[in-house]
Amino acid sequence: MSLVLALPARWFAMPLGQPDAPARIRSLAEELHGGADDRAGARIALRRRLEAALERAEAGGAEQLHLGIALEADVPMPAAASVHPGIAVPTAASTGPDDVLAALVPLVLRAAHEGEGGTARPGADDRVLRSAGSRILRRPTVREAGGGAELPALSVDCWITVPGERRAALLHLDVPLVAPPQLLLALCDAIALAVRFERPIALADELRRAARPRA
Repeated sequence: MSLVLALPARWFAMPLGQPDAPARIRSLAEELHGGADDRAGARIALRRRLEAALERAEAGGAEQLHLGIALEADVPMPAAASVHPGIAVPTAASTGPDDVLAALVPLVLRAAHEGEGGTARPGADDRVLRSAGSRILRRPTVREAGGGAELPALSVDCWITVPGERRAALLHLDVPLVAPPQLLLALCDAIALAVRFERPIALADELRRAARPRA
């Protein structure tokens, strides 16, 4: 099943692996900041932030990348949301979301900490969120400004159990710290809780649907 996002306000879906990506990002920066000379610095900083988001998404094997145009009316906020295949959780006792989560947590914590010699334990702001058919392991960090970034950013990994499968998909959210972190975390939680999973339609079913006479 594939993960589908329901994002607030205005977002732009960025096709991954496309040669015209720099031109698309440039157009987006001009839409947000205009073409005036006195806004050139803001446009450059935004382009660098979005190009970095694209580079991270492609390096991480993302399947989707969405760039935030505005999270509130007329308030530009260059957030990024990327969707990744995630990981299989074969040790889960069943395909139920609680069993998958129980097996997922130690896998994620070990991967995050033990490679660097740290202890595999939850962070202070790690949380488990519950939706109707999934469980979500939310893990935030703050990324300092660098590499041309305009502001430090809140970087949030949301591991979401896939209904009916021993698997968890990964939703990664990256939001500049233009508001208190707890408010931005609440926004990220709302985005994660609003996701849904859709099963791809088989080709034969799609052909049958197309062949039906229209009323």
